[in-house]
Amino acid sequence: MIITSQKYHLMRAVFIAWELGVEAFGVAADKHVYHGVMLKSELREIAARNKDFLTAKIFKPLPKYLGEVIPVTGNGRATDDK
Repeated sequence: MIITSQKYHLMRAVFIAWELGVEAFGVAADKHVYHGVMLKSELREIAARNKDFLTAKIFKPLPKYLGEVIPVTGNGRATDDK
């Protein structure tokens, strides 16, 4: 899988994918610097990385929504309302 996101949280997105068993690679989408909001975003990202590490490596909660597996191949009609 190729994950495209803003650079500051791309590493976390790829980490989560790998922890879910998905081979993933990241590509930074927006290299623009947002003056005045990046410090807040970067601090939030530090907290989010710690939370996701604990969730993925230590607590490993079970999925909330279980159901029939829907394949990602085909024409997509498997998700049409019945």
